[in-house]
Amino acid sequence: RQRRRPCGFAVMESALVEAVKELGGEDKYVELSALKANVKLRSFFRRVLFKPPWEDDTFAMYFQSRPASWDFDERARGVKLLSEVSRQIQQVVLNKRRTQAFPEALYTAVLKSGTHQETVGVVANAAGTDLGAMPIDSIEVLLDSLGQAPNLAEAATNPALPEMHIVAQQKVLAAVRGALEKKGSALGQVMEFYQKVIQFGGETPLDPRVQAQKIATLKELCDHAAGIISDKGLGNVGPKVLALLCTTAPFHIVALAISHLGEKGEGEDVKACAALLAKIPAHVLEGLSEAVLLQLAVGATKSVAFAEATLAMVAKACAATLPGWSTDDVSKLLLAMSKAKWGAESPEVLEVFGRAAEVLSSKLSDMSVTQLIKVALVLGRVPSCKDFLQTLAAEASKKLADMPAAQLILLTQGLIPLGSGDASVGKILETWTSGLIGQKMQIPADQLAKLAALVAPAAPAHADFWTALGAKLLAEHSVFTEAGWASIEAAFPSGAGPDFPEKDTLLSAAKKGAENSCREDKGRSRDRDRGDKKKDRSRSRGRDDRRRSRSRDRRRSRDRDRRRSRSRSR
Repeated sequence: RQRRRPCGFAVMESALVEAVKELGGEDKYVELSALKANVKLRSFFRRVLFKPPWEDDTFAMYFQSRPASWDFDERARGVKLLSEVSRQIQQVVLNKRRTQAFPEALYTAVLKSGTHQETVGVVANAAGTDLGAMPIDSIEVLLDSLGQAPNLAEAATNPALPEMHIVAQQKVLAAVRGALEKKGSALGQVMEFYQKVIQFGGETPLDPRVQAQKIATLKELCDHAAGIISDKGLGNVGPKVLALLCTTAPFHIVALAISHLGEKGEGEDVKACAALLAKIPAHVLEGLSEAVLLQLAVGATKSVAFAEATLAMVAKACAATLPGWSTDDVSKLLLAMSKAKWGAESPEVLEVFGRAAEVLSSKLSDMSVTQLIKVALVLGRVPSCKDFLQTLAAEASKKLADMPAAQLILLTQGLIPLGSGDASVGKILETWTSGLIGQKMQIPADQLAKLAALVAPAAPAHADFWTALGAKLLAEHSVFTEAGWASIEAAFPSGAGPDFPEKDTLLSAAKKGAENSCREDKGRSRDRDRGDKKKDRSRSRGRDDRRRSRSRDRRRSRDRDRRRSRSRSR
């Protein structure tokens, strides 16, 4: 399956690419032992992560969870860069599977097989590509049939049957993925066949060759399932079905599958399946791709059950490797963890916040406005990160001139906890003042009200700002929605808060606006009640009409019966 290559490497990725290239990893597999001994890579781990290179299992997780960039040989414990040629070959193989011609002769021969022995002979002598192009329901039938041991009576009359049976078993197992890909099966059907392959042979010990093919097929189906999950999520596959994959698949696929589980919402099934992430050792989780760790963090924003089961583990893994992340991914991670439905203020998450402040301190000048805003919105609420926030504010204040109003209000929200005494916050308020006076900023009325609610508690004495904003609020008050009036009330509770020339007029308008809003709400409520009553009356009339209609039908029916009865008696 073709996977999209990530746009730009993170710091960790760059260090590993350089080390693998130096060891010849563009043309051959580099053993993990040789990679760990690389001087430059060891130096990177000491300087950036403050630890020695990872254990082999963590490196394996790293490379396996990034299949778009790396080719990891689990048996040889070696890795090489996935070349463009290799990616093209993978795509060609996939296209050939999907476009393989329908094997009509083989399909007919299988249908005409009258005995188990005949079926074994047909499958054992079939080409593997033809079997892979068979309809998936035919493969299902063959799995059920060939999963049974050969008949002893038939084996006695045909000594070659046991060996042919073994060959047929190998071939039908090898054909499963091809048949699924040719059909374009969804994840649910892939999981059905995953279970069938696990159960293939039942309790009867399989020949070692068949057992090896069974394991190979299960790995293929795991990779196929991972590709579908990466591209389309879980679809209609629930946590109970997913639990089978999460208890049997390689660690990197377990983590990928669980990372999408948050979309399933709440429930004990979700929590139990998500908790299977704990089967992965903590140090191995550090090797997960940033994309999967981010997806796990995002899942915690969608489900309390998911967050309870995973957030602490995910936060620890992220904190351990955060210096190797790209700036963009760090800012996304902070935003996701701050919105977690459970544990957003846990020690593990706070450790991530503190680690992020350390990592980003030296990168602030290179960060985009969007990245600065994301970080400020999160760390602005963390008291221990105040020094970092002041540094970020100083950097952000250099970019105020060209900042759109929508971004400026978000930046204000993130940095206002520093208070009006902070020089950078002062510059932000001056930017607002000049923009509001000069009519350079076009802001929706409700956003102006939100700005007032943000700034009022932290900078009530900034006279020029409030004079400019107050005039603008008064000019726009006629188009405030209910949310806008709520923001005005929050900024000036019971008439308190900052002073400015138009304040009394604005608050008087706010009172009228709140009363009008209340009357409108009552009017809408009455309209809904009338509408409901009309619907009830309409439904009632409809029921009455139907009852009258049924009553007329019954009377007519009785009349017809009486007429027929009199006619017969004559």
